[in-house]
Amino acid sequence: MDTLPAPAADIRDQQIADLRAALQRTVPLLAFAAGREEDTDPRQSELLSAAATT
Repeated sequence: MDTLPAPAADIRDQQIADLRAALQRTVPLLAFAAGREEDTDPRQSELLSAAATT
């Protein structure tokens, strides 16, 4: 039995959901990296913190 391809809107919705999930996993990593850089490179820490909070 042949199945029809998913409509473009469904594919786009899934891609958006995947992107959101990836971003949610990335925020804690950015915050952790910012904390590690705080003593040695305050500017880099600031940039990482800003990326994690926006």
